[in-house]
Amino acid sequence: MEYLQSNECIGINQINNMNKNKLTQPILISVIVVCALISGYILVTANRQPANQGQDSGGLAAVVNGKQVIQMTVNAARYSPNYFKVKAGIPVSWQITSSGEPGCDSGEVITRGLTDPIYLNPNQGQVTTAEFTPQTPGTYQFSCPMGMVRGTIEVVN
Repeated sequence: MEYLQSNECIGINQINNMNKNKLTQPILISVIVVCALISGYILVTANRQPANQGQDSGGLAAVVNGKQVIQMTVNAARYSPNYFKVKAGIPVSWQITSSGEPGCDSGEVITRGLTDPIYLNPNQGQVTTAEFTPQTPGTYQFSCPMGMVRGTIEVVN
């Protein structure tokens, strides 16, 4: 019993010595701040990706069999690409491929003003296709249910 009590005293003394060391707390705070900044940068830049697949020279989605085809991959914390430009009045076939990575964006895509929510197959490589015809030009946002992973569909005349 005395052995345990002496170990407890040594542990408390070590903690007291750490508190007396005035460098420990600022270093720990600095490490936490740097980690938070790096994590924030990774999350913000992961969502900024230009669309370049299947577009014509004007940046519009390619038309295949009378439908504008846009393709996107859902990753753990981003959509790739996350920007599309389509023409009003022409049907759109939105092909969404799952990476199989878990995340709030891997189950559902919420679109605002273009189509109902799109429920995704979360299995790697599975493609979910949503079809809609945009009628009104404008900028439409889509996101994961929490709104943290976002993208844009621009509808032009």
